[in-house]
Amino acid sequence: MASVKWLVLPPPEGGGKQREREFGGAMAKQPTLTDVARAAGVSRSTAARALSGSGYVAKAKRELIEAQANGLGYRASAIARTLRTRRSHTVGILIADITNPIFPRIVRGADEVLTGEGMTLLLCNTDQEPERQASFTQVMIERMADGLILVSQSIRPELVDLLRRGPPIVLVNRTPEPGAFDYVGPDNAQGIDALIEHLTNHGHRRLGFIRGPRNSSTACERYDRFVRRMGELALPLPRSAIFDGDYSPESGRAAADAMLNLPATERPTAILAANDFVALGLIDRARELGFAIPQDLSVTGFDDAFGEAAWHRVFPDAPRMTTVGQPRREIGRQAANLLLDRLADTSRAPTKIIVPVSFIQGTTTAALAPQPSLPSPRRRRGRTM
Repeated sequence: MASVKWLVLPPPEGGGKQREREFGGAMAKQPTLTDVARAAGVSRSTAARALSGSGYVAKAKRELIEAQANGLGYRASAIARTLRTRRSHTVGILIADITNPIFPRIVRGADEVLTGEGMTLLLCNTDQEPERQASFTQVMIERMADGLILVSQSIRPELVDLLRRGPPIVLVNRTPEPGAFDYVGPDNAQGIDALIEHLTNHGHRRLGFIRGPRNSSTACERYDRFVRRMGELALPLPRSAIFDGDYSPESGRAAADAMLNLPATERPTAILAANDFVALGLIDRARELGFAIPQDLSVTGFDDAFGEAAWHRVFPDAPRMTTVGQPRREIGRQAANLLLDRLADTSRAPTKIIVPVSFIQGTTTAALAPQPSLPSPRRRRGRTM
């Protein structure tokens, strides 16, 4: 079974006393190494050698000591072992949002690698709050975690300083300083190129783009690649075709209000959203405005956050998203292996691993319809997803 634990921040003042009352007071005394040695009739040092597997102890005596330890319910102190070996065999993983379906598979991939190396994962949900990021990082340092994996964290300069003083780290999906830390992420340029190629092959030339948050290196990579590729293809890109958003459905709805109320000759016929959540909001609001998807407007996402099976369960009435899929489990595995490499050699230069992505054809895109069929926005309320 995977060795994964959630780490939560300390309770508010007085919370510890309340918890003690809820569980009925102080816990029973745990057996010590001295208790095991006394029960087995050996010295404490002999018991320590037998249970740690270091040094010679006769087979019969070792078996006796192990039997006594099991009978007493003795467990070696992880704290003492950490202080002795300077290794805790724990890795902290900070994720940005526990409700985001992208992250579980990343964690699963990392867990498969690290658990195989005898390590325990401590999962921390930061909610993208700088205070929680700093608090969890400090806790990891104090607990002498062997390393940290930060998934989709927007990192402020003051946290960068703390990270540099802490254990080895690997960043996933976002990085504050390219080349400063070990990094694993999807090939955002490949994904944007695939989406643009798909849309232009279907006759679209007026493409819009809803960018993600400016403090996200991933969002910036996707936006920069979109602008560059549009220039390479000599496609028009007026300022009205770009909407500054974030990664939320609300951002997609706001973009729809801005873009779809443009004159028909200026309105994008296809819109690339920063991620699937933004695309969902865009589709929802576009339908309310009277646009049929994809007949009147083609929409693409990014990340394949739900996967096809989950998509139809969560959104049974929604068209399957045309999007770009990340190999999330492989990204997690790569991050874990990169951390292990860093633990083996802390002096090597930072490594950047870019993982290929895949284009996923859905039903939210279609060939460009003749211009006269494009509707004018109609302010009516329709079904929402």
